[in-house]
Amino acid sequence: MAAAPIRSLPGLAAGIRQTDRFALPVSVAALFEQKLIVPVYRVTDGTVEQEVNAAAETIAVVADKLRRLIGAYGEWHHFDAPAYFDIFPEQTALLLHISERVSTVHVTFYADLLLPTFRRTERIWAEEFFPAYQAARPFARASRRPSVYREHFVEIDQPKLLAYWERLWEVVRGARQILSDDIGFLASSGGSDERNRWRAAWPIHPASGLDERLLPDLENVPTVTLTMTFPLPAHRQSGRSRRLRRMWERRRK
Repeated sequence: MAAAPIRSLPGLAAGIRQTDRFALPVSVAALFEQKLIVPVYRVTDGTVEQEVNAAAETIAVVADKLRRLIGAYGEWHHFDAPAYFDIFPEQTALLLHISERVSTVHVTFYADLLLPTFRRTERIWAEEFFPAYQAARPFARASRRPSVYREHFVEIDQPKLLAYWERLWEVVRGARQILSDDIGFLASSGGSDERNRWRAAWPIHPASGLDERLLPDLENVPTVTLTMTFPLPAHRQSGRSRRLRRMWERRRK
């Protein structure tokens, strides 16, 4: 199956579970890192504690921008997301998804992608772990069919991904803990929506040969993905005049 863009920890968890079924993935992190992110969104890459604190600070800034977007959106004839968020267009396409519906606007900001540990983990999965897994298969009756590729996967590739995977959970959980009292973050936290988007991957039996720590329950997977839904400005609503006319006619009757 074709790989959907992986821009969150729930998405990466789904990708890992389906390593045996995905087509060769293109690393979203590698695309994102083709340009240096502007300083306001740059998260320090150091110790876990440094990354956690920097992540919490940056995500609070993003949450505030989303809150202010509710009032600013209608000021644009055609909303210019790169200009509003001060992000390169190529990165905006990866970080943001904006959907205008009949009378509402739904915005998703994939803040996990701002985390250096997320990008490193996603790249290791897509560029190293994934091809190594394909070379190591099959895992059934492995003791009867020795394979240098399987040994390398078990001894090198899987432990490497697991180390970054466990650090990533520490960073995301730590940032969420700091932000647990931030009203802006709580109002825009999109974890439930993002987990639901990947739910279809969990009933399927996961790829064989994977460490159980790489296969968490979906409901336990944290994320700092942000979402915001607000009314589409009246002058932008398609068919608004027609709906108002019908409402007026019903009231007359």
